[in-house]
Amino acid sequence: MTDTTEKIILVVDDQAHMRRLLGYAMRGLGARVIMVGSGAEAVAQAAAGRVDLLLVDVVMPEMDGFETVRAIKARPEHAQLPVIMLTARGQQETRDEAAILGVNRFLTKPFSPADLAVEAGKLLQL
Repeated sequence: MTDTTEKIILVVDDQAHMRRLLGYAMRGLGARVIMVGSGAEAVAQAAAGRVDLLLVDVVMPEMDGFETVRAIKARPEHAQLPVIMLTARGQQETRDEAAILGVNRFLTKPFSPADLAVEAGKLLQL
């Protein structure tokens, strides 16, 4: 039996132009895309309903991407949530911290929206 439930992708980036780019890339997958501009908004959105994939920027004011992932994955229903982390900070220590949090894919900016969509599709099993 196939899963006909619409997939939900939560996109978190404090920059509006990045949210638009990420949303455009994800809509090609046929998923519902919810876009928010802060970690706090992402945590509230995840608490309010189902999320199938989290796409999160690292560098954001107030609550960075690492704090956002920690807070969302602290909820039992999201403990295994697939995460793609995006950042201009490609240093090894940043990658190591992402790995400790269970981030599935780590992409440095600039990135190819097509490659991002492929990675997202794999994580969503589309």
